[in-house]
Amino acid sequence: MVHQRIIPIFHTNNFRDLGGYATATGQTVQWGRIFRADKLDRLSKDDQAELVKLAIGVDIDLRSAEETKSSPDRLPEQVQYLFNPVFKRDVTDSSKNVSNLAHNLQSEAGAGRQHMQEVYHDMMTSDAAAHAFREIFEQLLTVDDQQGVLFHCTAGKDRTGMSAYLILRAFGVSPAVAKKDYLLTNTALKNFLRGQQATLRSAGKPATLIDNYTALWTADPSYLAAALKVLQAEYGDVNGYLTTALQLSPQDLQDLKAKYLIN
Repeated sequence: MVHQRIIPIFHTNNFRDLGGYATATGQTVQWGRIFRADKLDRLSKDDQAELVKLAIGVDIDLRSAEETKSSPDRLPEQVQYLFNPVFKRDVTDSSKNVSNLAHNLQSEAGAGRQHMQEVYHDMMTSDAAAHAFREIFEQLLTVDDQQGVLFHCTAGKDRTGMSAYLILRAFGVSPAVAKKDYLLTNTALKNFLRGQQATLRSAGKPATLIDNYTALWTADPSYLAAALKVLQAEYGDVNGYLTTALQLSPQDLQDLKAKYLIN
């Protein structure tokens, strides 16, 4: 069977399979078990049928209440929906129109990049985010072995990207490979972002605004580094965060590997 990393669900931009990555022990994450995505509010009947084909059993929505209310997921009835917000509001600004962005993002050079670095710092110091990440692992541990788990936010980039990074590291995937998966968002969103940039230029928006908007829709190594800096300072490493902040036991981590890794 030919597996696809980026899955062409028509009304999404960043729908991906976390399978196929090798771990330090030489095992591999199973394909077709864990999926990450951007928002699912525009799924057509055909798109929903693809979710059924993928045997997705649960959809974990990491967005805020405001985001889910304005753009609710469209799902087949076979998929269980779980509201599991990382933030109380969309501090990533992925769901905002350009006109609603903060003044500094419209006028200050570098403000978008700095804002996202702060978002990642705050994400890794937030009890609410830790609770949401813990819930993802709970779902991974308890879902039926014949069903897949899908988690997503608005862009599938920050809340989803950090979730995916933690999952891959919990499996024993190397930091470099987990980072590569994080950065793959830029490939998945390339055409979407180019279209948005062209629209802004056609509307005569200033270059500073376009640059900051681009920063909001980019997976940047410095954002991930900001998160990992917190983990190192507060918990020693990613494993410390998993076992302390998320309260995953050694048995939990062993069970995850037994459930999702193959030789």
